[in-house]
Amino acid sequence: MAQGLFQRLLPDISVSSAGLAARQGMTIDPVAGRMLELRGIDMSSHRAVRLDEGICRSADLILVMELAQRRAIERFYPVARGRIYRVAEVFPSDVKDPYQRSQRNYDYAMTLIEHGVNDWAERICQLAESNQR
Repeated sequence: MAQGLFQRLLPDISVSSAGLAARQGMTIDPVAGRMLELRGIDMSSHRAVRLDEGICRSADLILVMELAQRRAIERFYPVARGRIYRVAEVFPSDVKDPYQRSQRNYDYAMTLIEHGVNDWAERICQLAESNQR
């Protein structure tokens, strides 16, 4: 969900998605896909990618949903340290994976992700502006 939201807000910035336990090549969860479609975002061509060291090396910023994911990435890929943050840093709690849970769980996760993405997009735009000066 976050990738689609970021791509809409930051069309000139390369955004990708990868998971620690992603099932390589899987399509987007149908519920999440419908929620994004309602926001005008088509993720039908999205395919899951598993996080690896190459991705970690090339990323300027790595956003995770949960603190445990951050810790796991730092442990498995030390090269990523210092560039890993929670997407919803502005909230004290993690974004729990809503997969195969109730619509209410999906709605709550989407709310946190949307707020987090908006906050990060604003920060990224500010950094880009200051780098152009």
